[in-house]
Amino acid sequence: MKRFLLHIVGLLLLMPLYQGCSTEKNTFASRTYHRITSKYNVHFNASESFESGLERIESSLEDDFTRLLPIYKESEPAAANLVKSDMDYAVLKASKLIELHSITEKPKRRRRRTRRYQEFASQEEFNPWIDQSYLLIGKAYFYQHNFMAAIDNLSYVLRKYPDGEARHETQIWLLRSYSELERFAEASEVIQAVQNDRSFPRKLERDLAIATADFYMKQHDYDEAIKFINIALGKTFWRKQKARLQYIEAQLYEELGKPMLAAEAYQKVTRMNPDYRMAFNAKINAAGMFSGEGDAEKIKKELNKMLRDKKNVEFRDQIYYALGNIFFREGNRDMAINNYRKSVASSYNNQFQRAQSSITVADIYFDLQNYRDAQAYYDSAMIIIDDTYPNYEKLSSQYRSLSNLVENLFMVEREDSLQRIAQMPDNERDAFITRLMREEQERQRDAESLALQGQRDQGYYRSNRYRMGMGSGQQGAGWYFYNPQTVAYGQVTFQQRWGQRKLEDNWRRSNKSTVSMDEMDEMAEMIDSSQIVVRVEDPLQKEFYTQDLPLTDSLMALSHDRIRDALYNAGKIYKSEFSNYERSAESFEELMRRYPNNIYQLSAYFDLYDLYELMGDREKSDYYRNLIISRFPESKYAQYLINPNFFVEMQAR
Repeated sequence: MKRFLLHIVGLLLLMPLYQGCSTEKNTFASRTYHRITSKYNVHFNASESFESGLERIESSLEDDFTRLLPIYKESEPAAANLVKSDMDYAVLKASKLIELHSITEKPKRRRRRTRRYQEFASQEEFNPWIDQSYLLIGKAYFYQHNFMAAIDNLSYVLRKYPDGEARHETQIWLLRSYSELERFAEASEVIQAVQNDRSFPRKLERDLAIATADFYMKQHDYDEAIKFINIALGKTFWRKQKARLQYIEAQLYEELGKPMLAAEAYQKVTRMNPDYRMAFNAKINAAGMFSGEGDAEKIKKELNKMLRDKKNVEFRDQIYYALGNIFFREGNRDMAINNYRKSVASSYNNQFQRAQSSITVADIYFDLQNYRDAQAYYDSAMIIIDDTYPNYEKLSSQYRSLSNLVENLFMVEREDSLQRIAQMPDNERDAFITRLMREEQERQRDAESLALQGQRDQGYYRSNRYRMGMGSGQQGAGWYFYNPQTVAYGQVTFQQRWGQRKLEDNWRRSNKSTVSMDEMDEMAEMIDSSQIVVRVEDPLQKEFYTQDLPLTDSLMALSHDRIRDALYNAGKIYKSEFSNYERSAESFEELMRRYPNNIYQLSAYFDLYDLYELMGDREKSDYYRNLIISRFPESKYAQYLINPNFFVEMQAR
């Protein structure tokens, strides 16, 4: 600072002598004046504005540890808007410097022209801060994500000032600009040019290594990226940046499927004394690299210690998830599921973790053929994720199939439950409903108590207590009223009609334009009020429990039709969507046991024949084959079973 003030004082003292100095004169005095003015006035102000923008990025953009960190924070889309005003000012000042202080006029010819003088006189620019200003403009455009403008300015520096002091730094920024635009062939040419340049300064080797690592990361060539990160780590002494590079290296090892190296790298991060969030995530990820070998108890002890730390309340979902992973790799599936479920239940702010934990436990339930719970946890994830999520199409397809299956399974149990209640004597039914209403009152009191303690929102608690395994386990006739699938069935029906909708105003409208009063009146006129059946939604009213009961012969017949259709649909879904032949056969067998002469009889027989054929049960397969041929001899199914070429021959006619 003292040196800077001395320069300014000197400049002020010399100002009167240089009043006549213009860029059209190339004298020692004019060169000195414009050089000092450029460095300590215009370029200084431009650089200050530029640095202010960098500080804004550093203080405003937080790393998202749920994904692979970018090498540079400024690569994030949000960075451009953060620094726009600072970079605009830097471009303005640097452009002003070029306009007012560029000296291209040749100096007066000397009588004695030494080689040194000839080299000096052959320059196209005599103010050394001009190329630096073009470089600064290129960097400012880079931070604004105007990469084409950055490339134009940076390329100009290399073309116009090939021997200038700014050329090596310019090459690094040109490499970065090409990488951001994914113009990797041109970026590779820059790397090659730098590698062939023996004059490249050692002080820039670290920046070059980081830029090259970024180049390879953007191409998903993580092995090469790690090589250059290691070079950069050896030349980086700023603790915060070193920890970040080490964290990225650990993530890359994880991406490459090298858990031991990843764990080692994460542990290095924790020893670098990084900020709390990075240290926490490094510990969690190191624990997550447990492969079934080593001291699992030590890792679990550390994670449980982290759970007890009040500073980690908002991170408990990640800790439970890490514990779940360890138990899963140990082969303790029940404890793994328990911790994954706790992760979902404790995830409030971290939507990525909530989705990841939900999908993980859903996958386990699916493998266990626990399709109800699998659907419930996929549902929790699908509300959060969009089509950018990894394997979204596969997840979405599986979720839809499970939702259709659960809808049909629920329909069977719902109608069975309603039929059992409907068939009770009146006094027994009334007593049963009174007991359910009393239990609901107690539930609501519990929920309100929890809400007052700040532990759960009442609505969230009531809608999720059973899904998360907190229900009373009530079975029998009351199943329909207090079961998680009641909620799931409503969600499936809603989504089939409206699709995935966020909770917001006018959610019914895919095009949420304003609805006028005239439109509302018009819609009201279209509705026949006599057709409206108002449902009771309050579980403290008796009608809530009686409104769906099949208390007449016609309603009972409709209830049986629903069960019949649902059993048939479930059998089809088990077979075609999940290739679960055993469950499919059970569903069709149940259909035929309960409704022997139903409308699906022939189709169900053929499916049973086919299923047992697929399962290698020849005895049962032959049984249903013979049943079809003897009972439905004229059917196409029978003709096919007698002559496997039946359909081919029929098409050829």
